[in-house]
Amino acid sequence: MLKIRPECVPCTLFTGARMAKIASENLTLRRKVVSELARRFSEVTWDEVPLDLSYLAQEVVEDVTGVSDPYKEIKRRSNSIALKHYPDLERRVAESPDPLEEAVRLSIAGNLIDFGPYAKVDFEQPFRKASEEFAINDYELFRRSVSASGSLLYFLDNAGEIVFDKLLIETMIRVRGRPFDKVSLVVKEKPLINDATLEDAEEVGLTGIPRAAIKFIGDGRGKAPSFRSSEVKSWIREHDLTIFKGQANFETFEGLSGAFFLLVVKCEVVAEALGVGVGSLVLKHSG
Repeated sequence: MLKIRPECVPCTLFTGARMAKIASENLTLRRKVVSELARRFSEVTWDEVPLDLSYLAQEVVEDVTGVSDPYKEIKRRSNSIALKHYPDLERRVAESPDPLEEAVRLSIAGNLIDFGPYAKVDFEQPFRKASEEFAINDYELFRRSVSASGSLLYFLDNAGEIVFDKLLIETMIRVRGRPFDKVSLVVKEKPLINDATLEDAEEVGLTGIPRAAIKFIGDGRGKAPSFRSSEVKSWIREHDLTIFKGQANFETFEGLSGAFFLLVVKCEVVAEALGVGVGSLVLKHSG
């Protein structure tokens, strides 16, 4: 796990302030959110990971404003817009010399649909971004793993982005010529910024993938296991192929071996950890 750096604190504070504005137009409540976040962030031990700060921001916004899912409508809209693009995505993959590589590129580029670091999202940008070169490219190993693996564990990231993940999984199945024996899709147990939940997975049709089942992950205070738990680590041992989507999943699980990380690099902390530039497309196997 990547421990938080000093720059992670103001970054998440800004995200929390933006979340509070979405949750409430009441300036007094929004000020209270920022004040409480500043107080809570002043108590960090520096052993936390960025995901801890995100959970904290979500908790404070809900406690102060009473809104448990500020991004609910934004997530619905993200899913809807991405689904409207699905025929274009399918056509682009079908017309590619290497459909699997194109599906991987689009899935990674779809990681730009992220309302954590971004106040606004350009839903056309993933189509352009997918044409860029990988900064880290373990595609050949990925391709072989897709063909050889019997089971798939896929840690999803953001609403809207998951439409691109659906395309990737469906392309993987077509390239294999057969379904996986088991597909486990990991979503957040409860709302966390614009991360995908069960409702999102159902909305875009991910639960209709052959032999797919949903697994839930959380911060350990609900029914789902914590992202730190040995249970989550055991999921990886129980599957042949593990994919972590997005920057937060890289920050949280980068120390685990035998998995693939698919992401767009969005901050200097992760860029430094990977040895690449901000904005890079990454397809990395953890060895």
